[in-house]
Amino acid sequence: MTASIRIGLLRLADSAPVLVAEHLGYFRRNGLDVSIRVEPSWSNIADGLAWNRLDAAVVFPPLAIMTALGRRGRPVALNPLMVLSKGGNTIVLRKSIMEAEPGGTPPRLAVVHPYSTHFLLLRRYLATKSETPDSFAQIVAMPPDTMLDALRDGGIDGFCAGPPWGAAAEHEGIGGIVAGSSSIWPGHVEKTLVTTRSWSVTNPSASELLINALRDAITFCNGIENRETLLRLLSAPIKEGGLALPAGATREILPGASNKDSMVFGGENAMALELMLDEMISLKWVNSVELSGLNFFEKQK
Repeated sequence: MTASIRIGLLRLADSAPVLVAEHLGYFRRNGLDVSIRVEPSWSNIADGLAWNRLDAAVVFPPLAIMTALGRRGRPVALNPLMVLSKGGNTIVLRKSIMEAEPGGTPPRLAVVHPYSTHFLLLRRYLATKSETPDSFAQIVAMPPDTMLDALRDGGIDGFCAGPPWGAAAEHEGIGGIVAGSSSIWPGHVEKTLVTTRSWSVTNPSASELLINALRDAITFCNGIENRETLLRLLSAPIKEGGLALPAGATREILPGASNKDSMVFGGENAMALELMLDEMISLKWVNSVELSGLNFFEKQK
């Protein structure tokens, strides 16, 4: 019996396992009929889960948790299925900001969503520059694939985003990478695959099949010998099943690249999110009672 599922994702290289599982037939082999929805923003992903337009999504843990709690709209019961990637984010600044004297106009820096690992990473980075990181910069939110245009046009002075957008900014010469996941928060969980509880209940045996397919895809993505195939898929037009990512920048962040913030797919024991949850609590996004009642990602002792 075939189970149908609608999976939402953004134009990011760490969405690769889902594309590979579809392109190489891992989903079909496990009896899954998958419709991949390339969404324009993380808000669209959260709304899609909340309003039953999506059955699953590639998403970072803070947004998944806040969506489940209804902090940014309608609450929806979600099941965290597996970790798809760790790290890979970079912070980019335009050259004039990198060379500016301290004490001037606060730079305008973009993150992909207010409830994101990128916000937490950027805040950690700013804390190394100022005792008052919240006033050191103006932080705004925008979709990651629009950040290069905003940086180029002067709408922002820098950003924190997932791959390959930091490498792409350097390729174009419009900004430089000043820090990344590897230096700020090594090995942090980045993308997970979550499903709605309603889909899991309707398809009780399909979650394990989904995990099986994505594990095979992760193994493929981590294979250095598969880099060129993966690059062709990620840089292919969306209408051809790709994500239209810039090929040169994407090549630099695939597994096996010398880039210290290159992609790491999957991850052993990566559901241990204690530090991330503690930061969410310290920022008053959530409290420990809400997290324990949610029973979403368990804090490991």
